Amino acid sequence: MDSGYGVVLLICLIAIWPFISRAALPQQTDAELHIFRLAELSRLVRGGVWYPRWAPDFYYGYGYPIFNYYAPLTYYVGLLPMLLWGATAVQGVKFVFVLGLLLAGLGMYGFVRDTWGRNAGILAAAVYLYAPYLQYVDPHARGDLAESFSFGLFPLALWALDRLRRQPTAANWLAATLLTAAIILAHNLMAMVLFALLLAWCLWWWPALPAQTRWRLAAALLLGVGIAAFFWLPVALEQDAVNLRTLIGPGSHFDFRNHFLSWDTLLAPSRWLDWGATEPDFVFNLGLAPWLLAAAGLAAWRRQRGDQRRQTAFFAVAAAVLLLLMLPISTWVWQTAPLLPFLQFPWRLLGPAAAALAALSAAAAAAWFNSRPGWRAASLSLALALTVIPALPLSQIPPWPPDFGPTDTRRITQIELEGRWLGTTSTADFVPATVAVIPAPTEQVLRGLLRNAPPDRVNRATLPAGAVVTAQTITPLHTRYAVSAPQPFALRLFQFAFPGWQARINGQVVPTEIGLPEGFLVIPVPAGDLEVDVRLTLTPAQRAATILSALSLTAALALTLKFSYSRSIKEKSEPFPAFSSRPSRLRGEIPSNPRSETSPSARVVTLALTITAAAITLLHLTLLQPAGWLYLHSTGLRAIPAQTDVYLTYNAEAALIGYDTPAALRPGQTASLTLYWRALTAMPHNYQVFVHLLGPDGRVAAQSDKLNPGDFPTRRWPLDRYVRDEHRLALPASLPPGDYQLTVGLWLSAESRRLPVQDESGQPLGDYAILQRYHITP
Repeated sequence: MDSGYGVVLLICLIAIWPFISRAALPQQTDAELHIFRLAELSRLVRGGVWYPRWAPDFYYGYGYPIFNYYAPLTYYVGLLPMLLWGATAVQGVKFVFVLGLLLAGLGMYGFVRDTWGRNAGILAAAVYLYAPYLQYVDPHARGDLAESFSFGLFPLALWALDRLRRQPTAANWLAATLLTAAIILAHNLMAMVLFALLLAWCLWWWPALPAQTRWRLAAALLLGVGIAAFFWLPVALEQDAVNLRTLIGPGSHFDFRNHFLSWDTLLAPSRWLDWGATEPDFVFNLGLAPWLLAAAGLAAWRRQRGDQRRQTAFFAVAAAVLLLLMLPISTWVWQTAPLLPFLQFPWRLLGPAAAALAALSAAAAAAWFNSRPGWRAASLSLALALTVIPALPLSQIPPWPPDFGPTDTRRITQIELEGRWLGTTSTADFVPATVAVIPAPTEQVLRGLLRNAPPDRVNRATLPAGAVVTAQTITPLHTRYAVSAPQPFALRLFQFAFPGWQARINGQVVPTEIGLPEGFLVIPVPAGDLEVDVRLTLTPAQRAATILSALSLTAALALTLKFSYSRSIKEKSEPFPAFSSRPSRLRGEIPSNPRSETSPSARVVTLALTITAAAITLLHLTLLQPAGWLYLHSTGLRAIPAQTDVYLTYNAEAALIGYDTPAALRPGQTASLTLYWRALTAMPHNYQVFVHLLGPDGRVAAQSDKLNPGDFPTRRWPLDRYVRDEHRLALPASLPPGDYQLTVGLWLSAESRRLPVQDESGQPLGDYAILQRYHITP
């Protein structure tokens, strides 16, 4: 087996260490939501529903179709250890995070190795894996399981397509087809971006390929999309059946206009994490080493020939497009492209951009680090060190509680009753469109959920006198009601209506109704002794999508068999490339090509990279991390990152302990400022925050108000960490000259009252504090 895989696994160790060295997972990121979704899926599968499109225990037990609209792959990957060796939902999610990081490193290595060689592949794997977005932002700061895993699949899919381009064998074709489907099934939004890159890559190579190879690439992409149709087609055809308005919209948190980056941010170094913060500050950057190596790779374009030159050109163009789409200059593109606003955050493209920079880094390694073996070993080792060492601070993940707690329906219900979220979403997305008003929790439904038992969803208060309804759970999505009623009546269920819910009375399908404004399911029932079955069935769109997926999979398998025995394929079929120890043969290599990687000099370079990776890993795990030298730890009433320390108390409940403000203001400027809050006691209310710039006349000239300071409800603030609260003040271009005051306060909107403020000596300051005074000139 190729020794390069072992080096890459060694490089991956630091990235996966926070997951494998600690129990549980954090509870303040999206990872928590994925854990409860996986737990719900596990209950459904164990109850006999293998592909549920409905989560019955969410939304106070009213259920909603989250599984019909959210990409399913990561949950089924996480389900495997739960079914095979009894892992918990927490362990299942952790398994997916670790697997995704490993696949990112190994996949990038395999793809690059086949074009630029083993040692370039090792460097590219490190550049990709330790891109800040892949290493820290997605798996830790955001906890985005699906997106993080999609970045692990992308280089594998690219590698499979590249292998198919070189050797159009049945195995390579099937791998490319299935991995294309996996990309689409991994993450709703990133699937659009990553599939577009795969398609663009195929089109880039199209003119240089023989006809047979062209159509096999096209068939792999087409059938991959077809295999995944059981998921994406209902999402497209049934999007009007749920609320999606909260996912986009001008002025909202998900408005792409609020999330563009600047060149300063993209080029900025990573910051050290502060363990004293509820959410440590970080930068949406790409890292310095990838920029330098990518620039060197781009400069090497003229030195390259054949495959290497074409690959370098493609990733240079891809990197340029992705970078521009993250900058405000591309606003018109986001406004014009119909699906692009659903991506929400332009900085999501940092992941694909990291893949492009990793490929360009490989081009640099093959072109410039290509002289004597000693120099080549030293230069590549230095490049590896300069890639990994600056990333070490982002591996210092703040500790999380060692016990995540249960993931049963009781725990889910308790969290929903606390108001943290409903149905593992926070903005009513994917709630059926017929729900005009989110109903309050119902005691009889909660009673079953809090006992981890099937809830009683019959609205018994509306049953006519003498009617008796007894429920029997057949599967989690199929309930049989034994009804005895002296007169016809409407059987009202505490369950959201949605296309696919079907009612049968004594085996005959009957029409259902919707109870407004809650959107509950209503079944007209005649008098008599009846058997009423309520179950979730496939809608026409879901049935058509399932058939399309089955046909696509059948066609893929049939074509695989045909390709295996076709006489037109002259090359001998080989195993899946992950187990191949030798890169495929290339055309037009520069002197440092993959075929020379088995030479003694190349082995020296690989050995040097192995020693470098081992030394950095050992130094980090045995000295730097235990000593705590690579992170900050604010304690007490001080926030280390704050530019200005202050101590202002608000009603003796919260304190402002620091702030960052601009040195000067000018008309038309959008000023950024950061507040650092600390809870002094458990707060009884969720307070709102305001930042006002008061003009010479005392009126508000500019302001920034938030429902939750730091987007973190104050009732949930811990007592041992501070909360970062970022604001942006848009100053009018017509702002008149004069003296201005920057003020900050907390208030309770429900009662229209502000909290009183005191300074450090206890002197009252009124209902706001003045942080800074400015003199603005024309």
